[in-house]
Amino acid sequence: MRNGFKGGSIAVLTAAVLVTAACSSSGQIGGSAAGTSAPGVAGTSVGSKAPASGGGVPNTSIAPSTSSAASGGASGTTLSAAQISKLLLTDKDDPGYTYDASQDDATTTSAQDVVKTGGAACQTFVDAEDGLTTKYGTTAEVNRQLHKTSAGHVIQDSVLALPSSDKAQALITDLTAGLQGCKNLSMTFSGSSGTMAPAPVPQLMKQGQAGYINYLTVGGKTVLMAALLVHVGSAVSVVVLVGPVTNDKTSLEQMGATLAHLTDIQVGRLKAAQGL
Repeated sequence: MRNGFKGGSIAVLTAAVLVTAACSSSGQIGGSAAGTSAPGVAGTSVGSKAPASGGGVPNTSIAPSTSSAASGGASGTTLSAAQISKLLLTDKDDPGYTYDASQDDATTTSAQDVVKTGGAACQTFVDAEDGLTTKYGTTAEVNRQLHKTSAGHVIQDSVLALPSSDKAQALITDLTAGLQGCKNLSMTFSGSSGTMAPAPVPQLMKQGQAGYINYLTVGGKTVLMAALLVHVGSAVSVVVLVGPVTNDKTSLEQMGATLAHLTDIQVGRLKAAQGL
């Protein structure tokens, strides 16, 4: 997942930040820098900077009341990149978004993206986000971006194929552990310095899945990410919504509903493809 989000890959997410920033009417991500609080981080300005602490409880209005059930335990059929490509989300799954399948990224990540600050928990978080082949044995991965350019919104959609159900669960377990201990980190994102401030969404932290929000800042621009990773047999489904930082309750609730809906679609396809 190369840093940003290959599932969260950082190279891929960096591009999403730039797209979102370019589509912001103010030229910056988020609202004014005066007195606007990011969801779950009280008293933090969200103009062009990520929350300084990142340790607050996420605004639970972003969390859907239900989410896809993981298929832990069942091994499932190990999927190839060609098979994964047919299971990913399309514009038919969320009308208004566009994508170009020729731009799908089918590379796995073998080199660790080293965090500069944040410690061991943040390194664990990033390794899991990247689906590191040297740690989890990832056999195939495909990443797709869907864009709603006028709104500055991006859907980052990915599926990772692992050698076994145990390896898929290990990725989710590590991501969960990383989220519990990592509040802020800094690292290099596709050649640019940046920061992340991740925070778990309690309602989405269940057996076989991990859901969280993340304030990602690259080049002075900050976006709000909402991510849900689900263990399905020997695969992991990753759906990430990327957009301008907002405190609007309706927008956050819609973000949560969309995240759950799209995850349900992808998990259903993964179950069918693996015979689960």
